[in-house]
Formats: sequence, structure tokens, C-alpha cells
Amino acid sequence: MGAIGTSDETPFLEKRTQMTSIRMICLFFSIAWLTAVSALAQDKAKTPRKLEAITLGVSAKHVLNLPIYCAQRYGIFESEGIDLRLITAKTSTTIAALVTGEMDYITAFNSGLAAVYVTTDKSLLYLISRPDIADAKTLRGGIIGHGGTRGAHYHATVAMVKHLGLDPEKDVQLISTIDVTQGMTALLSGRVAATTLSPPYDSMAVRKGYNRLVSGPDVLAKFIENGLVTRKAKFRDNPDQVRRMLRAFLRGLQYSLDHPNDAIGLVQKEWNLDREAARIAYEAVVPTYNLKGETSDEIVAASIKRALQDAKIAQSDFTPKDFVNWSLIRDVQREMKR
Repeated sequence: MGAIGTSDETPFLEKRTQMTSIRMICLFFSIAWLTAVSALAQDKAKTPRKLEAITLGVSAKHVLNLPIYCAQRYGIFESEGIDLRLITAKTSTTIAALVTGEMDYITAFNSGLAAVYVTTDKSLLYLISRPDIADAKTLRGGIIGHGGTRGAHYHATVAMVKHLGLDPEKDVQLISTIDVTQGMTALLSGRVAATTLSPPYDSMAVRKGYNRLVSGPDVLAKFIENGLVTRKAKFRDNPDQVRRMLRAFLRGLQYSLDHPNDAIGLVQKEWNLDREAARIAYEAVVPTYNLKGETSDEIVAASIKRALQDAKIAQSDFTPKDFVNWSLIRDVQREMKR
């Protein structure tokens, strides 16, 4: 019986041993395969995402562009797959570069281009004068500087001079200082009697004893001050890129509002200010931001009219829809609220 039992069980034990070995081998290869896949996934996760180089032209380094600087400083553009190349140059230079395709986007509104987002439609400009010039009477006959040539700064300066009861063509001499930084230099050096400045430069000058003759936010009508502008071809041919830029702008704006300490610290560092001066500049710019990202046809029409006057075009059939397109900003706003 014992011999017969041994003879019957041996094949069974051998088969069971073989099956166990096969299972172990399969398990080994399964573990090895899963480990390899996991390692590959980890390597892929560690591989930096390839960023798309995109150029953005701004007319000057000022606090109005704080959402852009926040988005750049805190990795928001990178998270949208964008390697932002921020270029500071004269408005006329950035517009020319955009028209020729050498630049992707600019912040200055200009006719013939497509505005897809408005950062602010409220002025944040101030007419600042030397310590010895405290009113319209002492300003008469003086030189007044403004940024750019015939853009927003020029028109704001003209309006503020008129607010003082002076004729901008007869009572004073207007000159271009190219941008606010050079306007500040011209004011401090005494080359101009007054100049138009934006934060933080206006507060910096006032703290040095200069006078704030006119507060633009209090007296100027709404107009498109800043935004995201591109060629109509870009809007048509690469809407995904425009969407990502819009998301980065909106997220940068939201970050600057949700993290005031970070935003103030950034202003303090970038403009080499003390904490109080940085706070004042931050609190001045925040109320001017346009959270919706678009503006009314009336404001766009006024901007078009002004541009036509500068170009000495008496009549035209242009309408706001020829220059702005809010469809993508509306889509992005809806997506971000979900």
C-alpha cells in the first residue's frame, strides 16, 4: 500500500511543484513589469514640460502690470506651458513689432489689432509737479512730460492740463519722455515743470516733496489703459495659445488680489521701495483692475475715435467689433468658475 501510495502521489507533487514555480515566475515578471512601468511614469513626471516661448511687449515697468509680474514670479505662466519673454520698449516699437509678427502680444490698445482682454479701463495716472509749482498759475509756460507719443499718457496729460484750466497747446509745452521712468528722471532733474506718472513713481515723487497737481482717477473719463492685444491672425489661427495667455493673466490677477503680502513684497523688491511705499502703490492699483476682462462698446468707441483723430482720419466706418473680441475671455472666465 505504501509503495502504491508513493507511486501515485509523486507525479501529483511534481506537477504541483512545477505549477508553483510557474506562478512564481509569472509573479516575478509581473512585479518587474509594474516596477518598470512605475519607474517610467516617475521619469516622465520628472521630465520638464516643454514650454512655448511667447513674447509680450509692455511700454514700461509699472505697477499696473503687477498681475503679469506675479504670474511670472510664481510660476503661473509655466503652468500654462508658457515661457514668457517680457520685453519693455516704447509703445510705438511694440506695436510695430506686433504688426510685423516679431512679437506675439502687447499690452497697449491700438486700432487695427485685436484686443482680447482689458486689464483696466480706469486711469491710474497723476500729474506731478516740482515743489515750487503748486497750481495752474505757476505751471503756466512750463514744460510737461508724458510717456509715449500720442497714446494714453498723452491724452491723459492733455485732459489733466485742461482740468487745471490751461490750454495744452498755448499755455504749456508738452514733450514725450518715452516712459514713466524717464519722466520721473526728467522731473527730478528739473528738466520739466511737471510730468504724468503712474504708481509707484507718483508716490515716490510726492514723498520727496513734489506736488500731485491732478489725480487722474478722480477726473479722467474711462478709457482702455491696458490689456492683452494681438494680431487678428493669432486669434484665428492659434486660439489655444491665446486661451492659455488669458488664463495666465486672470490667474496672475487673482493671485495678486488673494495674496496681498506677496504682491506688496514683489512691488517692494522690484522697485526698491520701503514696505509702506509698496503698500501705497499696491492699494492704488487694485481698485482699477477690471475683473471681468472686457469693457463696454462706448469705451472702445471712444478709444477708436481718439486713435482716428491722432491719425488725422476724419471719417470711418469702424465699429468696436472691428477691434475687440471678447469671446475667448468669456469662455475662459466660464471655465475658471467651474
